[in-house]
Amino acid sequence: MISLRHPLGWLLRISALVTFVYLLGPLLVIVAASLSDTGYLAFPPQGLSLRWYRSALADARYVDGFLVSLRLGATVALISLVVGTSAAVALTRFRFPGRALIEAFFLSPLVLPGLVLAVALTLFFASNPILPPGMTRLVAAHLVVGVPLVLRVMLPVLKRVDQSVEEAAQNLGATPLQAFFLVTLPALRPGLFAAAALAFIFSFDEVEMALFVGSVREAPLTVVLYGAAQMAFDPTVAAVSSLLILLALVLMVAQQLYAQR
Repeated sequence: MISLRHPLGWLLRISALVTFVYLLGPLLVIVAASLSDTGYLAFPPQGLSLRWYRSALADARYVDGFLVSLRLGATVALISLVVGTSAAVALTRFRFPGRALIEAFFLSPLVLPGLVLAVALTLFFASNPILPPGMTRLVAAHLVVGVPLVLRVMLPVLKRVDQSVEEAAQNLGATPLQAFFLVTLPALRPGLFAAAALAFIFSFDEVEMALFVGSVREAPLTVVLYGAAQMAFDPTVAAVSSLLILLALVLMVAQQLYAQR
C-alpha cells in the first residue's frame, strides 16, 4: 500500500479524481442542461426551471415508453434471476466434464458488442420465426445478456457459501431442496438483489436490441428517446435522460444499502 503522504499517493489520488470527472462529466452536463429555462440545450444552463420535466411527464410517448420499459425490465430481471441462479448452482455444486467450457460459453455474450448481438438476433429471428414479433422477441433477446449478467454475479456468491451448513441442515432431517431454500437461499439474498438490479438496469437502458428486434407499437423508452433525439434534441430529451440516470442511481444505492445491512 502507498501512503497518501507519498508523492506517488497524491498522483494516484489526482488520477482517480480525473477519471471520475471524465466518467461522470457527461452525465452532469445532461442533468444541468435539463434544468435550463431556454428552449434549446445549453450548458451552463441559462436560468433554472423544471418546465422540461413537466413537459416530459405530460408527453404520452415518454409515459408509454416508460411503462413498456418497466414491464420489459421486470420480466427480464425475473427470468434472468431464475435461470442464471439455477445455472450458477449447477456449475458450483456439481462436478462434471466440460464445466469450465460451459461456464465460458454462458458468459461469452458479455464480451460481444450490443450492436453485434442485435444484428445476429435479427438475422436469427428472420430465418427462424419461432417467437412472435414484438415484446416476446425483445424479452428473449435481452435474456441473452441478462442471464450471463446474473450468472456472473451469482457464481462468486455461491462459491463463498459454506456448503457444510447446508449439509448440516440435511443431517437434521431437511431434504436437499428444503436445505437450499431454508439455509442457502437466505444467504444469497444480497447477491440475488444485486443480480436482479443489474439485469433490470441493462434491460431498461438497452437500445440496440430494442431498435432491431423490438416493435414500433411497444417501443421502450430508449427507442422513444432515440427517435426524439433524431428529430429534435430539445431539453425534454435531457429531462427524460436525467430521470433515467436518477432511476439507475436509486437502484444501485438501494442495492448497496441492502448489501451493507
